[in-house]
Parts: sequence; structure tokens; C-alpha cells
Amino acid sequence: MSKRTQQSKYLFIGVFSLLCGILIAVFVYRYRVDHSDTLLRATSTNTARSFQYHAQKVMPPDEAGKNFHPGYYDVAVTSGTVYVSGFMGAGQRFQNMLYARGNHLNFTGAGMIRLTPAKFKPLQFHSGRAVLINTFGNYRVGQDIPTGKYRITWSTQAKSKANLLVSILRNDQVKRSINLKERAAGECQLTKGESLIIDPPVTMAVGPLRLIITKV
Repeated sequence: MSKRTQQSKYLFIGVFSLLCGILIAVFVYRYRVDHSDTLLRATSTNTARSFQYHAQKVMPPDEAGKNFHPGYYDVAVTSGTVYVSGFMGAGQRFQNMLYARGNHLNFTGAGMIRLTPAKFKPLQFHSGRAVLINTFGNYRVGQDIPTGKYRITWSTQAKSKANLLVSILRNDQVKRSINLKERAAGECQLTKGESLIIDPPVTMAVGPLRLIITKV
């Protein structure tokens, strides 16, 4: 084999290896993006990092992976009134909110928000009831909340009231939605692999809110 032929062979092998490496990296990246809800949902693998944000009237352009770390966050409003999948006031929070790579912050309003890595603490049930005060969130069935049938009710001291939206997701698709009026009761059956999403009411007249999840 001539020296030139041998060089061409090594060049081909080098280019082919480089292309394979790039292709594998693209597949790994796409897999991590497509499965980020599973890969990031543990304190050991969550890539979220704490930061504060000042919400304004327009939707912020900040993007996960570019302007802040992607991952699961606990989002707490520390002042003002901010739209976070519904309006939240000071002292209210949304647990386990995912910002995958490429997702943008979904805030509008006027106030300060504190984002911290999600703790993924299971809901605490006492005598079959979990009581959430000024707390909303994204709860994985079998991890954050046991499987079973539940009744959900809520109440608030706010003068202007709006319905609270409860959704059950499977494979990122909405399986069922409950548009729940204050003091009304909504029932749902939760199975492993699903997620229970509790969004704040869509009203700027926010007030102390008490939510009760009862196992039936």
C-alpha cells in the first residue's frame, strides 16, 4: 500500500469517526430534550440553579440552556402579582415546574420571583388528606402522590374569584381537565405514570388559597 493511499485511508477513518461522534451527540441531545421530564426529575440529576427574576408586563425572552440552567424549579413569588400558569401573589408558589432546554420563562405581571431547584417532596397526607396552602404544582403519580381516587376542593379569601384548573397528563398529553369552582368538589382517578397539574386561578385578585386533596 502506497504512502498516499495509507494517508487517504486514515483521513477517511478520521472523518468517518468524527461524523459518527457528531451523529451520536445529536441523538443524545435529542433524547435528553425529548425525555427531559424523566431525566431531570430527581435531585441528583436536576440541573436547575437558583436565581431571581423581575417580572414585567411582557413575556420574558429568557431561554433555558441559554440564559439560565434548564431543570425542574420551585417558583415562588416574593412580591407583586405574577402570571405563572395563572396569577400568583406574594407568598404563593408553584412546585416542580419544568423548563427544558429551549423553553422560555412564562412570566408576566409586576413582581419578583425566586426560582430554586425543585425538592420533589411527596405530598404529605394525614388521615387521608393533604392540605396545600398557597401552593400549586406538577405532581408525578407514584412519586409525589400515590395512585388512587381523589377528591379536590379549594377556597380563597380573594373577592374576585376564578376557577382553578386541575389537569391529569399522560405522556405529556392532557387526559382530563377539571375546571373547578371554589368550594366545589372534583374527583379524579390517578394511575402510575400520570401527572397531576394544579394551576393557579386566572385572576389578578389573588388571595390566600387553601386546597385540600382527599383520598376516597
